[in-house]
Amino acid sequence: MRRGAFKGGALTMLDVALVALISDMTEQAGVQGIIQYWERVGSQLAKRMGKEAYMGWPSYNVALRERRTAFSIDGDVTALTDLAITDEDGDVVGYIYALKDCVFTNTTLRIRNSVGALPSADQEVAEEYCNTVRDTAVCNFCVIHQKFWEEAAKNITVADRQLEALPLAQRGFTGITKIAEDPLKRIGVNPEYIRSLLRNYACVYALVMKGSKGESPPEPAREEKAKGGKRGG
Repeated sequence: MRRGAFKGGALTMLDVALVALISDMTEQAGVQGIIQYWERVGSQLAKRMGKEAYMGWPSYNVALRERRTAFSIDGDVTALTDLAITDEDGDVVGYIYALKDCVFTNTTLRIRNSVGALPSADQEVAEEYCNTVRDTAVCNFCVIHQKFWEEAAKNITVADRQLEALPLAQRGFTGITKIAEDPLKRIGVNPEYIRSLLRNYACVYALVMKGSKGESPPEPAREEKAKGGKRGG
């Protein structure tokens, strides 16, 4: 009994310490300081995962399902194999993946249950990240998570091609959602379809082969490009 009580107390103290860390860093270094610190944390975590190589997408997706890849740290990840990303030649160059729950769900719930709401710096960091890096953060922990995706993808090759991670959509605890329009245009996926996934998933991202030959743009983009070509001719 005493041992169990100690464990519970330790978790609470860690939660208090994390809240204090976020608040203190905001006061000492500002929100940009927190962003830079969390990005270093994400980068260091990715480096610890090491390098991976797969013969093709089927072998990578099997490794993900069996939790043998760096991205398995996200927990319950679903490869949406009906959403294969193809290049202009019709070759598969990537897939879209969805997380049932954010990896920081338990952390956030413990903080809420033990010390109350996250500090105001949480949303200040998220807003600054959205304004200066990419418009895809719903809380300060997104900075760690998305930097991890970015760096971990660089350590993975599929068919001898390095991968690139594209955050596509996030849903926060308060119901706020973020949809990354530019990456979705790049891979030719309707933003509203991705938004619908957030009913069942917390985070959605894509993994694509870096430097792929023009992932197919959506039809409107093709039409605009064609019009521009006619005007130029």
